[in-house]
Amino acid sequence: MKKIKLFVVTLLTVLLLGGPSATASSRIDAAAAMMVDAETGQVIYEQNANKKLPVASITKLLTMLVIEDEIQQKQLSWNSQVKITPEVAAISNDPAYSAIGLKEGQSYSVRMLINAMLVSSGDGAAAALASATGDGTDEFNLKMVNKANKLGIHDITIVNAVGLNNGDMKDLKLADLPTTAANTMSARDVAIISQYLVKNYPEILQITAQKQTKYQLTKGQVKTGENLNKMLPGGKYTVKGVKIDGLKTGTSDEAGACFVSTGTYHHHRIITVVLHANGKDKDKRFVATQELYNILKNEEHLQTIKVPASATTKKVSNGAERTMNLRPREVAFWNPYDTKIDYTIGTQYRKSLMNKNGHFEAPIWKGKQVGQLRIASDQIKTLNDEPLTYPLYNSHDIQRGNFWQRLWH
Repeated sequence: MKKIKLFVVTLLTVLLLGGPSATASSRIDAAAAMMVDAETGQVIYEQNANKKLPVASITKLLTMLVIEDEIQQKQLSWNSQVKITPEVAAISNDPAYSAIGLKEGQSYSVRMLINAMLVSSGDGAAAALASATGDGTDEFNLKMVNKANKLGIHDITIVNAVGLNNGDMKDLKLADLPTTAANTMSARDVAIISQYLVKNYPEILQITAQKQTKYQLTKGQVKTGENLNKMLPGGKYTVKGVKIDGLKTGTSDEAGACFVSTGTYHHHRIITVVLHANGKDKDKRFVATQELYNILKNEEHLQTIKVPASATTKKVSNGAERTMNLRPREVAFWNPYDTKIDYTIGTQYRKSLMNKNGHFEAPIWKGKQVGQLRIASDQIKTLNDEPLTYPLYNSHDIQRGNFWQRLWH
C-alpha cells in the first residue's frame, strides 16, 4: 500500500438551528434500522444497528457482489449460460418460495438470472448463479464470507446464497448444519454491503429500478416478473422529493419483513435498512422506510463547507503551469438542526504523484484523483468509523512543460 501524507488544514466550528439528533432515538417500528449517505458512509440514523438478525433475501445483495467479482475476474460474463440442475429447478418451482419457474435442463444467461434475483427475488435464480462456476453450496458460502471480510464485516453467518433456512434448500442444504440455520447480519453489515454495491457497480440500479421484467423460460414461454419494491416511482409508498431506484426486499418467518432502499435526495444517494419491521403486514417495512426518509427531510440538512484554498491549490514541478487547482471547492455533510459540531478539515495526497519537495510532478491529467479531503469529528459517525472522505481531483490538464517553462518555473 502506498503511503500518503496528511496535512491538517484548519479547524472550524459550526452552529446550526433546528431539532434533536435522530441517531439518539429509537423511532423506527422495526428490530433494527439504519440510514447512511452512500457516497461518504455518514450514518444519519441508527437503531440496534449492530444486532445480528436473520436477513432472508437481503442475502442476495452479498450474492450479487460475489457474482460481480466472478464477472470482473472473467470467470463469468453477463452472457454466460447457466444450465439448471434438478436441485435448482426444485427450488425455483416450489410455490412456497419466490419461484419464477426455471426449467430443469434449460440454460439461462447470467443477465436474466440476475434480473430474476434482484427484481423478483427469485430463489432458484440465486441458487443457479451460486453454482454458475461449478461451486457447491459450501464453496460459494465461503466466497460470500471472504467478500464480507474484505469489506470489514467479520461477524456474519452465511448458510446459502439464497436467504432460505438450511432445511428449505432441499437437496442443496448443508448436512452438517441444523435445518433451522439461517443467514444473519446486522443492519450495519447490510448498509456496508449496499454501499459497496451501489458505489462500485452502479449499473445494478438500472436493474433494481425496473417495475417489472420479462423472463424467457422456454422458447415459447415468457413470464413477467413484478418488482417487490413498492417505493419505486409511482408505487404505493413513494416519498415526495426522494427518487428511489432500489434495492432489495427480504421476507421469512424468522427475519420478518425486511427492506433495503436506495434513492437520491438533494442530489445525494441515500441507503436505508429496515430489518424485521414489526407487525404481520409485509408493507410495514415500507412504512418504516418512509419514516426514515421523513427524518432525513424534516430533521436533517446539508451543511456546506468551503474548502480552504491551501487544500485546493497545489504547486507543480516541471509543468507548463506552476500550480494546479483541485476540486471540489466545497463539500457537504448531513447535520441535525440545532446542533453545534466541531470538526477538522484535512487532506491526504497521493505520495506517488509527488516529488521529494512535496510538489506534484507534471504531467497530471484532468479528472485524476490526487488525494482525499477528510472531515473528522467526534460528532459525525461513519460506517467504517473513519473521517468523512471526499475525492480530490485535478480540475484541468497540467502538461509537462517545455525546456524554457521548466527552467523558468
